[in-house]
Amino acid sequence: MTAPVDYWERSRVGWHAAWYGVLAVTAVAVLALSGAPLAARLTGVGALTAAAVLYLLVGTGLLREGRSLARYTLYTAGTGACLVVLATALGPGVALAPLFVLFPQAWAMTTRRTPAVVVVVAVPAALGLVQVARSGWAVAAVPEALVTAFLQAAAAIVLGLWITGLVRESEQRASLLAQLTATRAELATAEHARGVLAERERMAAEIHDTLAQGFLSIVALAQAARDGETRERLELIEATARANLAEARAIVAAQAPPDLAASEPEARLVGALQRLAARTTAQEGTAVDLDLPARLPPLAPEAEVVLLRAAQEGLANARRHGAATRAALALAVDVEGVELTVTDDGTGLAGGGPAGGGRADAGHGPRTGYGLAAMAARAAQVGGSAALEQRADGGAGCVLRVRVPA
Repeated sequence: MTAPVDYWERSRVGWHAAWYGVLAVTAVAVLALSGAPLAARLTGVGALTAAAVLYLLVGTGLLREGRSLARYTLYTAGTGACLVVLATALGPGVALAPLFVLFPQAWAMTTRRTPAVVVVVAVPAALGLVQVARSGWAVAAVPEALVTAFLQAAAAIVLGLWITGLVRESEQRASLLAQLTATRAELATAEHARGVLAERERMAAEIHDTLAQGFLSIVALAQAARDGETRERLELIEATARANLAEARAIVAAQAPPDLAASEPEARLVGALQRLAARTTAQEGTAVDLDLPARLPPLAPEAEVVLLRAAQEGLANARRHGAATRAALALAVDVEGVELTVTDDGTGLAGGGPAGGGRADAGHGPRTGYGLAAMAARAAQVGGSAALEQRADGGAGCVLRVRVPA
């Protein structure tokens, strides 16, 4: 993003037009003074011309950069001298019009306030001396010259301090706005990156819980088909492949799992778990006992997906990692929510556990992998929890518990 354009830079053309314009108008007015001697009028026009040339050579650079105190002193002192010459030749009143532009220039051409204050005090003082000198140094002319110089300087100082204060505040706000815009862009980039990462993690978890498990089943069924019952095995392979295709389409479209979408809203999770148990028994040979209520309290779609994916992971792990021959799938409802348990009769947690069921949180226990870690993260996203523990009844195998709020 480009830096904010400086106030004086934006208005530089206006400064040029104002100064050259006031000098030209004053020169025309000087030439129109028929009551003044021609030599005085030519002197006045010469002084105005010198002021214009000095502005062209020095002043424009100060407006563009405004950093050199020596050039600033040269320009303001030279321009002030031109106005003094003009006032000496034709009277201080003729020099008033250029002062209306010179005083703002004094503030615009420097970043420091002290030199500007010196200019807006010194030039009116010099014109006041000219006024007193033209009156023959009469004492009566001193108060008027003093009051005029004081009023001019005071007005220039007050307005200069006020305007430069406003400009500085405006530039600070512009700088802060630029920083804010840059920060927002950085945050948007970071948020986009985080969203991409979250979507990748979601896709990885979905693929692990669905497609990967399905392909493993297809491989196992294909191997079993070599030993006989080829037709039955091929039918199971086809059914598993179709289920995988439906899951893949749902993942790509970020839709609910097909098993959940195929049931009535009031019983879709129960129906999905029933179909999962039937497939597991047919494909893996693992007997699955069900303990499911007829109806469940209303659950968020995300919570239903968490429970279904947990059941898929739990049954897959029971057979492939625990060599289980039987598993029990149950849903329990209480005031806090719904708890899914997957109990198997396999080898249990690797390395065993203490009597009474040593607990290992999913994703941190000894018999864990990517699937259990993803399950724990998914449950946490909906305010739930997941844990893998040794069976408390003393039997072989372990228990997966996943809880979600209702």
